[in-house]
Amino acid sequence: MHRLFTSAVCFVCCSCPAVADDPFLESFPLRSHNPFIQIYGLPAFQTAALASPGGFVVGMSVDITNDADDSESDGDQLIIDGESTTIVLSARRRVHERLELGIDVPYVQHSGGHLDGFIKDWHSMLGLSNARRTGPNDQLRHTYIRDGATLFSLDSSVSGVGDVQLSAAMPLGKVTLRAAVKLPTGDPDKLTGSGATDVSLGVYGSRVYTFRERDLGLSGFVGALALGDGDVLPELQCSFVPFGGVALRWQATGKFGLAAQLSMQGSYFDTHFDDIGGNTIQLGVGADYMAGNFLWRLAIAEDINASATADFAMQLSVRYAAAR
Repeated sequence: MHRLFTSAVCFVCCSCPAVADDPFLESFPLRSHNPFIQIYGLPAFQTAALASPGGFVVGMSVDITNDADDSESDGDQLIIDGESTTIVLSARRRVHERLELGIDVPYVQHSGGHLDGFIKDWHSMLGLSNARRTGPNDQLRHTYIRDGATLFSLDSSVSGVGDVQLSAAMPLGKVTLRAAVKLPTGDPDKLTGSGATDVSLGVYGSRVYTFRERDLGLSGFVGALALGDGDVLPELQCSFVPFGGVALRWQATGKFGLAAQLSMQGSYFDTHFDDIGGNTIQLGVGADYMAGNFLWRLAIAEDINASATADFAMQLSVRYAAAR
């Protein structure tokens, strides 16, 4: 993962000036929805592009993620088994030539779900392992046990508003500087929030090339997330998490685009269980369709390094952009 972070840093440093509301620099607003990690303030995947001067961008994303894992080590046990649905309403407003403000409001539901059987078949079709999926289908159980004591347990369906995130972005020469504050509006007992305020800061860069006479957008970013003292497994929580990512989007036709992106992040918990304590790399692939000012996007995400990302994730999102 160190090499990927280094590559992202090099790309950001060599980027072109940020382009306002450039559709060729769009990305899927994915983030890790591991139930023990999604409660923290990692920003959704973004690029250097801002809303048009005086304009705004609003969007909605629906993520369906599924986990199934049961790990034991030195008398400790971690169970992450369930399905989560996260709906995020977002808005970005260019209030000044050099300032964009934004807000993201999530609604989170954890349940047993219905996708375990489908995901097993999906993995088998792609030649992927189902070693993590040995327990009962479609159940909800998120549990951490240390030395016989239960540090956290959730085994019944819950839902509620998650932690709201406020953000600001500023073009700075060839890059865009993005900062965000995540507020403790969710419920730690329901895993809809961490119970603390988190702060993030990232540097974003983008370029647009041409491939087969069509625009090819390349974006990258690196940043850091400072975690407040949360209420979920506080004995194990880290205080600092690096993150980064790269994205590639090709405008295949006038309205249809194809995209792939890698997102990376460090450890959130100091534990020997990679499921919540490992560095992660998540791959997202999908397509988008532009209809007027609306951009419809469908993406599928898979964990390709360690287990701290969701075993399976699917996202449908739409965004509407308006100029002044």
